[in-house]
Amino acid sequence: MVGSIFNGFVGINGASLTLCDLRDYLSYPERNNREKGVEPKADGKPCTIELKDVSYRYDGAGKNAVSDVSLTIKAWEKIAVVGLNGAGKTTLIKLICGLYTPATGRINVNGHAMNAYNIYDYYSMFSVVFQDFHFMPVSIAQTVSCGTNEHTDRDKVMECLELAGLGEKITQLNQGMDSLLNKQLNENAIDLSGGERQKLLLARAIYKNAPVLILDEPTSALDPIAESELYEKYGELTKNKTSIYISHRFASTRFCDRILYMEEGKIAEMGTHAELLEKGGKYAHLYTIQSQYYKENTGDEGGNGQ
Repeated sequence: MVGSIFNGFVGINGASLTLCDLRDYLSYPERNNREKGVEPKADGKPCTIELKDVSYRYDGAGKNAVSDVSLTIKAWEKIAVVGLNGAGKTTLIKLICGLYTPATGRINVNGHAMNAYNIYDYYSMFSVVFQDFHFMPVSIAQTVSCGTNEHTDRDKVMECLELAGLGEKITQLNQGMDSLLNKQLNENAIDLSGGERQKLLLARAIYKNAPVLILDEPTSALDPIAESELYEKYGELTKNKTSIYISHRFASTRFCDRILYMEEGKIAEMGTHAELLEKGGKYAHLYTIQSQYYKENTGDEGGNGQ
């Protein structure tokens, strides 16, 4: 009897803790505008993005992940954001996308503050490929379109798969773009390599056709040949768009109009590839180290020489 009482007490206590978490979640203050707001541009033209003294700190962290960043990204501009791990690159992008709310400062898109837009209208202006992803147990076509079969433009899906470098792979599958993903839930699902998954994510971003395209380490799982092919297509992928490209491979950012080198949550250096090399700062130092690595490994058996 005493054991039953204690077991009941433990069960009630556990349920109470779960309900406390639910209450905390439901009482969390709404920071986004879910009412009617400024309408995004209907002409599909690229966006101008302005950050003014933006800072952000994760809960429990001892310092800011992003500190006092001020930056203007012009329409049609191709920006590269580089830096070592933990420099704040991905955090900065999530702030721009509206996934995080700045602790201080503000972000304007096309001259309007983020909260001037309905949050879903704001999300509609960005096509993003992040490093972390999970696929729903649906077909490749639905994964690319993010819609049902009835709301999927199959010709457009195939065009996006071709642009992302996955067209040949899809045509070789028995069910083509109707092949299912997520083998844990679909017994007949297909397996894709890490590089193929990244290409599928890129196809999805192209399909959305938002005025701002953001690629967060899109080549981390690609082999050198596939990576080079992506760079060659980058101009076509970003046509009539504002684009932001995040990478830790400094040699991959030369095709961008401007490069931001981040360190400890701040923009330490900014300029074109040539300007930053001439400056001889940290970007130039790290670029030299990386390029030397490739030179040393060129021709090595099994190496990644370029």
